[in-house]
Amino acid sequence: GGQTYLFDAGEGTQRQLAHTRILPLSINKIFITQMHGDHVFGLVPLILKIQSAAKAQLDESLAARRRGRGRRVLDRLPLLEIYGPPGLYNFINMSIALSCSKINYLDMHIIELVGGRNGLGPTALSRKKSVFLQRYPEIDTPGIRRVFLEANEDQVWIIDKPATVNRDMLKKGEDGFNRLPNDVNLGKNRRLIIKAAELDHLGGVQTFGYTVEEQTPPRNIDAKKATALGLKPSKKYSLLKMGESVPTDDGTGVVEPEQVLLEELRARKLAVLSDHRRVPPPMAGLCRNADLLVHEATLTKEDGVDKIKIRGHNTAENAGMFGGDMGCEVVALNHFASKAISEEVIESLLAEARHGNRNRSQIISSYDFMEVWIPRGGFNFYNLPLNSSKDKGK
Repeated sequence: GGQTYLFDAGEGTQRQLAHTRILPLSINKIFITQMHGDHVFGLVPLILKIQSAAKAQLDESLAARRRGRGRRVLDRLPLLEIYGPPGLYNFINMSIALSCSKINYLDMHIIELVGGRNGLGPTALSRKKSVFLQRYPEIDTPGIRRVFLEANEDQVWIIDKPATVNRDMLKKGEDGFNRLPNDVNLGKNRRLIIKAAELDHLGGVQTFGYTVEEQTPPRNIDAKKATALGLKPSKKYSLLKMGESVPTDDGTGVVEPEQVLLEELRARKLAVLSDHRRVPPPMAGLCRNADLLVHEATLTKEDGVDKIKIRGHNTAENAGMFGGDMGCEVVALNHFASKAISEEVIESLLAEARHGNRNRSQIISSYDFMEVWIPRGGFNFYNLPLNSSKDKGK
């Protein structure tokens, strides 16, 4: 009943998903970090797979209705949003057009993040016409909408930023209870704070990092204490979570929020950094205090600074150092070079990252089908007070 976000779709993504519990139709947002093939060559097949699942769901619904079971037919097509650099729309539409495919069972929005440093692609400094933002009516596909999203003045793209929670926002959750929009039990109706900023990868290759952060969760109610004060579980609990006083059930008294609210939980944050040789300040700021930072480790310290500049990739040591400087709880290394195929090499990369991190974060290496569960309230390996940051000098 929740949501699934996918970051990049390289070749083989669809096959790998088949070995997981993730249903194609549960994917409602895809975030593309750059247009290099290892990040997008599995995207169009995946889109068609999601559409196939949507058609199957519709066919099943119609068949059930014909059998007289009264099952409700879907009143709208599933929405699939895909975010990424300029050129993403043309890449997807050209692939669909030339493969004689159609989008009939999805409402698809392709949102291109425009206004960045490399938005015109590698042809920006030449006289060649850029194909990234160009419109080609011949490949326009019904069912696919193109949207341009501009960066803010601070060079951050706001993909989704829910309004401040108030008492008029109560919604019925999937469990039937009235809940606030920042409640983890809202399922598909829950909105998260999603932002993007540029990374410095290679000249002309616009590359993004993304952060996903929940709104500060509502504080839980001590039900036993509330009941003892004359207030049984009801919609009034949501108002207490908003910080408002409510009358007791018999109307003879008032229950104050601080009488029954439990300790506040910190909002959880995920940061995903694609290929890069440097993290510019806007992206670095977004990563601060992330519970989980996914960071590439293509190179090693032995490769040296020159190789970082030429190849547009970074080292495990820098990954650990950056995660520590930003106060991230966990740093997950990924995007290993082809030579990193042995346990010995992986252990060497982990040791290098830990050296750069100076014991300020937990360092792990990513692998196929790895799951990282971030607990409510986020990770807190160092038993720090709520909303504090680690001492960067240690």
